Amino acid sequence: MNSAKTLYAILNVIIFLLLIGIGLGIFVLAMVLFGIDQDLIGLKHDALVFKTERMLYVFTFLELGVYAAFVVALWRLRMATKLLLKNHFHNAKLIMEMFFSGQLMVLSSVALWLVDEIGNMFYKRQVVLGLSEKTLVYLLIIAMGLFLMLMSTVLRDTKIIKEENDLTI
Repeated sequence: MNSAKTLYAILNVIIFLLLIGIGLGIFVLAMVLFGIDQDLIGLKHDALVFKTERMLYVFTFLELGVYAAFVVALWRLRMATKLLLKNHFHNAKLIMEMFFSGQLMVLSSVALWLVDEIGNMFYKRQVVLGLSEKTLVYLLIIAMGLFLMLMSTVLRDTKIIKEENDLTI
């Protein structure tokens, strides 16, 4: 149970930090869209790096959307952890939250991977073949999402077996 409490505390901190990051990203993007100079943060636009400024905003909004999906996945995992802390192992809500959290993790990681690679090809004009640190992080999040989906399936099957055993007794 201590590990579940630790996971719950870590998820709260991560969600809080991600929400602050997304909020700051939206704030800075809005300031750039309104034409307010951003010298304080060090945001510089290079004409050679970006072909069109509009596509920069499209990719930034896509990344912020994917980050929001990842925050929702972490929120669902937080709710599932809260149910685990209450010892509700065979709860349908726990199984659903774990499954959807895993799905959103896989979806957000694959989407961010694609957006990042397309952005690299489009803006930086570089194609990196191989495993970078970012790729390994994306693969780790995909593996965690698939693990959550697998665990929700295992819990669903044990719930069915438990219900059958309760009926036979």
